[in-house]
Amino acid sequence: MGLKEIIELKEKAKLPKERKVYVLPKKSKKKLALEGLEKNIEGNEPSEQTKWYEKIMKHETPVCWETNDRIDIRDKKGWQGSIAHVLPKSLFPSVATHPMNYMILKMWGGTHGQYDSSWENASKMKIWPYACGIFNVLYPLLTAEEKRKLPDIILQEIKPELYNK
Repeated sequence: MGLKEIIELKEKAKLPKERKVYVLPKKSKKKLALEGLEKNIEGNEPSEQTKWYEKIMKHETPVCWETNDRIDIRDKKGWQGSIAHVLPKSLFPSVATHPMNYMILKMWGGTHGQYDSSWENASKMKIWPYACGIFNVLYPLLTAEEKRKLPDIILQEIKPELYNK
């Protein structure tokens, strides 16, 4: 490499580098529906999932049930994200918007993530006994396919005598 090429490289090094622009794709309708943000078919009212979140946010006290930490209701994303499904909406759609299929677990504080990370982790939380009660309320409402998705750690909490009366 000659002196001329070295000088050219030094000059190029002083120039701002070209930046690549990445355009993120918009969310699919399926993803928006799962997040409860999609409007209904007519497009003139919120989805059932959005209404479910809004009703809970309107009536619940913004305090984590696991830690008793306050949740800032001015942070709508954090407040809505602190509404945890007892049974995940993606695996159990028949009860996704059931009025009892929720707990308030702080999103930014990590308790919502801890509950959702694994059933083993969830079973070690203070709110587990409450969740077990809700499992028993929701169990008879699940489809046969959804019941097959229940892990053993939940199935051992189901009280058949509640349904065989």
